[in-house]
Amino acid sequence: MTQRRFSGILAAILLAATVTGCNVKGLFQSYEDEPHWEDPAGTSSAVADGTGKQTSGPGASVYNRVCASCHQGSGKGLPGSYPPLDGSALAQSADASVPVRIVIHGLKGKITRDGKEYDGAMPPWGSLTDQEIADVLTYVRTSWSNKASEVKVEEVAGIRTKAAGQAGQYTEGELAKPL
Repeated sequence: MTQRRFSGILAAILLAATVTGCNVKGLFQSYEDEPHWEDPAGTSSAVADGTGKQTSGPGASVYNRVCASCHQGSGKGLPGSYPPLDGSALAQSADASVPVRIVIHGLKGKITRDGKEYDGAMPPWGSLTDQEIADVLTYVRTSWSNKASEVKVEEVAGIRTKAAGQAGQYTEGELAKPL
């Protein structure tokens, strides 16, 4: 066999193996196989129902899509970068307007949580619907060790209207002022 013919056969085998391998590895998968975030702790699609049991719900879906990359599926956050939502006084505030305003307009500036200082910015998520905000905040306020009340879609709509004049992200001091 000549060197040239051997090289051609080898190239054809390598090309076939590469194309087949790529197909097996997912290069040619359909768009229906879009990636999704999965919580390594296995709690990503669960919502606490107040009894300690976990059930699936729409708030978990919104949380995983919007919040979990920073605050983590466990709600523990990332020390020094993103504050925890698990046990958060702000998330569990008796005045539901506080977490609603944070989600809609965002939060910036220095805050201290559990003795750790954070100086970052949470982007505004005002593009979420009132229903999505109510769902995700109900999830956060009733998950992990949190024991706050649910947030109703009507509350979110009213708070959104009252806070419409807010220019930019809130600071913690601004959140202390009633609407």
